[in-house]
Amino acid sequence: MTSRTPWIQELSDTPPSERRALLESLVVAEFKRELMMDETEEMPLGVSYFELGLTSLGAVDTRRRLEGELGRTLDAAFLFNHPTVGDLVAFLTAEVLPDLFSAGPPTPEAPQDAGVPTSAKHLVNDILKELYQ
Repeated sequence: MTSRTPWIQELSDTPPSERRALLESLVVAEFKRELMMDETEEMPLGVSYFELGLTSLGAVDTRRRLEGELGRTLDAAFLFNHPTVGDLVAFLTAEVLPDLFSAGPPTPEAPQDAGVPTSAKHLVNDILKELYQ
């Protein structure tokens, strides 16, 4: 699924140097909505949204809304593999929307999962795919 959604149009119309901040604000708004956070509450970019109260059902709903807003199909386990807004935005800019972000300035590196072996990440990804497909 690929389409020209309002988010994609807004990102396209925004100068490349400001796109990451805009995408981050759009993603934060989706999570605040799901987590029933007030607009004045700050969404920490480095804290897992699951620690903030996101449930697996909420993750499915959020993934579906993000798919609709981005006009792209997203892997069922992608929120579990990128559990913070910072990780998620880095993934979206590099892997999901590279056409909108390749011309812009380099984006900061997302923190890596220290101490989590790659094999464990793949195992979790496989299990979550089976559960949510």
